Amino acid sequence: MREGQEKVNHRPVATILNLQPNLQTFFNYVSIYTGGDRMESELTIKEIKKGYAKKGEFLFQCLYCDQTFDDRFVYPISESNSQLARAEGAMIYHLKHEHNGPFDALLTLDKNQTGLSETQKNFLTLFSKGFEDQEIANQLNITTSAVRNHRFKFKEKKRQAKILLALLELIDEKEQSDFIANSLIDSDERFVSSKKERDKVFSVFLDANGKATQIPKKEKKRIILIQKLAENFVPEKQYTEKEINTIISKMFDDYVTIRRYLIEYGILGRTVDGTTYWKI
Repeated sequence: MREGQEKVNHRPVATILNLQPNLQTFFNYVSIYTGGDRMESELTIKEIKKGYAKKGEFLFQCLYCDQTFDDRFVYPISESNSQLARAEGAMIYHLKHEHNGPFDALLTLDKNQTGLSETQKNFLTLFSKGFEDQEIANQLNITTSAVRNHRFKFKEKKRQAKILLALLELIDEKEQSDFIANSLIDSDERFVSSKKERDKVFSVFLDANGKATQIPKKEKKRIILIQKLAENFVPEKQYTEKEINTIISKMFDDYVTIRRYLIEYGILGRTVDGTTYWKI
């Protein structure tokens, strides 16, 4: 700790998780303690590329060692350089001089974290230096076509990684949507009604065949009818839009409006392309 710098009461990431510091980057969740409060945040690709993450309002945490900088202070760039820098600037300098920059720091991670072989790491290093294919071929004593093949495979991996990320994000979004919808149904007073209220709505808005004579303007009454309609959907079964429309049409003429309400009220889930539906 430098003279005049107030000590920040925190425990480093690597200590808390009992891991080697340079393995920290690829963990989904990073935890640090500041003033005794535990904070968790998911590392973004942007943070991984930078090599550090901001924790809380003031603290910058290096992803490869215990080093932190507090944004409430300024720091000398180095012992030999009296120039002062804010916390983020000091962290950038630290990464460059202690870890040789984020790119090299990432390459120090083992195969369990990166999925990269030593050969692939060597190619990435040479690509990062801007060497032409012929220069790389000469250095490695291989053909230029072999170098081009490695470039192609990395581009292919990049495309595959994007698709995988998209799939995982869609899963997360669906889980979040399910959570919000279920919470809404369980806690929202609009969805709570007595048997007497339901029977009254049914007697006013349903004919002898159970067909709705109109869509109620009052939301609570409308929800009571839609909840009755929802009894026709089987949990865990997947439906096409046509099948959904057929079921709705047995009770409502305006299946487009009711289908929208089923989604809005969290009774049905739907894929992004709208081809598949299911009961939540």
